Amino acid sequence: MLEEIEKDLQKQLSKKDYEYIKNRTLHLGIFTEPYLSFMLDGQKKIESRFSKKKIMPYQKIKKEDIVLVKKSNGPVVAYFTIKEVKFFDLTETKIEELKKEYNHLLCVEDNFWILKKESLYATIIFIDKIYFLKPFSITKKGMQTWILLGKMDI
Repeated sequence: MLEEIEKDLQKQLSKKDYEYIKNRTLHLGIFTEPYLSFMLDGQKKIESRFSKKKIMPYQKIKKEDIVLVKKSNGPVVAYFTIKEVKFFDLTETKIEELKKEYNHLLCVEDNFWILKKESLYATIIFIDKIYFLKPFSITKKGMQTWILLGKMDI
């Protein structure tokens, strides 16, 4: 999968942008509507991932990593750089505190928080800047919604 992504990025990006990305850790995030559109149009300033276990991207991402944005059941359409990341153990931090602080930046409704109430871990990802790509398809198998791709090996 990483080879497919490398080829498309190399074709689409300027040499400078490609060199920048190639020296960063890459992640693939799968995004659903309406959150994908909110992110792409700039309304959604942060992304969140909640889980019952310590799964990706919890404790596996950092500032300046690159997240490739893939539409659920669709192509890769953009990427963003990470401005900041915060990790929360929800046995120590109440989910209501996260809702109070981040709800407006997440562009979610109250139902979102109801669905996440059993979560034990949260990752809050601050989006620095979104870069649009000419959409391209990749071969992704499995149900993961977040994949650590690593660094490109060119």
